[in-house]
Amino acid sequence: MPRLLAMLFVLLGLFCAAALPAHAEDYDTVLDRLSRLQALAREYSASQADTPDPIELTLAYTRTGEYNTTIWQLTAGVRDAGFESCVNSSDPELASLQNMGIVVLPNGESIDFGHLLASMNLVYNGIPITGSWGGDCEELARQYYGQAGDAAGYAEAMRASFNKDDDGTLSRFSNGDLRADLDSVVVGSKVTKDTDLAEALRSYYANLTEYDRVKEFISLSFGTVDTSSTAFADAVYSALLEDSGMQLLFYMNGMWTVKGWQIKDDYAPAVRGATDLFAEYLANAVNHEKIKSETNDRLVAMGGQALADALEALGDTDAAQAALTAAEEIANNAQSTVSSGSDVVSAARENLQTNFNVKVFQLILLIAAGLAAFMLVFSMVMFVVHRKEN
Repeated sequence: MPRLLAMLFVLLGLFCAAALPAHAEDYDTVLDRLSRLQALAREYSASQADTPDPIELTLAYTRTGEYNTTIWQLTAGVRDAGFESCVNSSDPELASLQNMGIVVLPNGESIDFGHLLASMNLVYNGIPITGSWGGDCEELARQYYGQAGDAAGYAEAMRASFNKDDDGTLSRFSNGDLRADLDSVVVGSKVTKDTDLAEALRSYYANLTEYDRVKEFISLSFGTVDTSSTAFADAVYSALLEDSGMQLLFYMNGMWTVKGWQIKDDYAPAVRGATDLFAEYLANAVNHEKIKSETNDRLVAMGGQALADALEALGDTDAAQAALTAAEEIANNAQSTVSSGSDVVSAARENLQTNFNVKVFQLILLIAAGLAAFMLVFSMVMFVVHRKEN
């Protein structure tokens, strides 16, 4: 028994050590490792019969912990085990790119780099809101749910933690998260299969100002808008609710109802409070100017069929039908002006809307179910054996 307890303590210690966040390296070191990771991704892709996308391999490799949950696997895709094995054997130091925390940028600002790379993965896949600002607004809404009676009250309460210099202990939407959200959209929307990720980030962060960052984000995300108008906050809120990825996220977290396929009434004020606060920050950052977009497109994922397929994969046929019906009604009532801010994201989104990585995810669900069944049977057998021995 003492030996068994000792082994358990050793295993527990190893588990806890593995769960600790990786040490945040300096900016240049991180970009150097990202460049090496992408080089390995290109080599690995060329050696595979199906030639997986090196960009997806690179960004997906960095996604661990909260960025590799069910919703992330459904939308960003499942990480490639073969590539991970290749990286671990070829350049073990690159494991530091997983579970990354804060990195200080050349202009002195801090950014959650792990969040940045994970969100870029989703933006590249054609889902620009869920993994970035929309997901953080949703988390902020859940954090403050029940603490106010209307959107204005929620926005006021949320000021205590929104856009603060925090490591995530107090704030679900710190300044490091906020910068990662904006930058993932601006940089991610321009990424192609041939993009050098490290150089793209290095070029973007050279002489970057908050005004330039926010202006480009607004132009890409909401088209031509007057940020001094109250309609701007409406546009931000509408974009959040229209996004298919956000609908899936809300539904999986119990904030969305099948009836009418819409946000639940009791959660709506908290969500609106979060988006109003976000819109206020954006407007202030660009001095309440009117922002013009060359295309007047908006970065919103509109994949009704993909959303329905994802819900089917999760085993909820009622929700899948409700989502599909709602999407068809929108399509029938008006020609949507919602599209991507670049041909790259448009192409990625078309591919995404085909199946949302559902086939792969369904396989994972089957494997998980099989393992669960095996463990149940194994436990029953061990119980019977134990009873017989006694």
